[in-house]
Amino acid sequence: WACVTRMAAARVAAALSGRRAWLVRPDVHAAACRLLASRSAASSSGGRAAQRKLRLSMGAGCIPKAEGTTGEDAFFASPPLSSFGLADGVGGWSSRGVDAGLFSRALLRGALGGMRQRSDSKQRADLSGVALEAYEAVRAESIRGSCTLLLAQLQQDTVSILNLGDCGILALRPSPVLPRFHGGTVTTTMRQVYRSSPMLHRTNLPLQLSSEDTDVSSFAEHFDLVTLRLQKGDLLVAGTDGLFDNIGDRELKSIALKHHEGRTARDGSSGIAAAMSAELLQRAADAARSPMEFGPGGKLDDIALVVAEVQEWTPVASGAVLSNTEEPST
Repeated sequence: WACVTRMAAARVAAALSGRRAWLVRPDVHAAACRLLASRSAASSSGGRAAQRKLRLSMGAGCIPKAEGTTGEDAFFASPPLSSFGLADGVGGWSSRGVDAGLFSRALLRGALGGMRQRSDSKQRADLSGVALEAYEAVRAESIRGSCTLLLAQLQQDTVSILNLGDCGILALRPSPVLPRFHGGTVTTTMRQVYRSSPMLHRTNLPLQLSSEDTDVSSFAEHFDLVTLRLQKGDLLVAGTDGLFDNIGDRELKSIALKHHEGRTARDGSSGIAAAMSAELLQRAADAARSPMEFGPGGKLDDIALVVAEVQEWTPVASGAVLSNTEEPST
């Protein structure tokens, strides 16, 4: 294959030089060689590259819309499991004297427990099974309320994402942009690999899990389940609707690129998830309190988010979990 690759690359370079010699540069020839080599390697291995063991470095947090409260949104981020979850408690329950935050936090506690149990027994990720078991457990405790749900877990280099409702997740990949002219500078952009879409009954009424549902089995018919192949350096930005209603995708990408380039300009060794999640939280909270006539912003709501950066796998200390799912002691 190496011989065939070199011959094919030579033909490409010769064809280009025969037409427009001023376009052919050593870097173009090298790029052609790399492209053909990668294709030949893929074909010789059946078209599938070997899986790499990766992990998620994460930052997460929540800002309630009312100061001095725990809010109705819940989150967890578990680096040891390379998993995270979000649940947006439905605020309409407050008119009945019910704190929907109790429901959303209990649901995520159950989901995290289910993930741990499967990890300890060396089982594969089963987000739908985890979600259903957690939902049934909350109903068995007679906790009233309802919430949307998003769960994600990385295994090897593939992340599984379960989504029900209007929590959102954005997958971004730093990608080089070649200059148009010789001698120009290679720049970087944040390419959108995946963007979830809201699941709504109608405007402002997302699909949700509720204590009043009569048929629990119907849950499996409505959620989205997506798998993505990730690479080192990819970023996942997940949040409740309080994040995406107040910060647009373009601004999210801009903030992500700023943190990526800032880390690269330093030494490239430190993660960016914690700092980026803190900035996004504060930016969304500020935008929520600033009335906007057009575009995102001006929607006062609880804001919970998780930022996850894909890194090479290294052991992570057990128990290092970020969350607001534990109820305060009384």
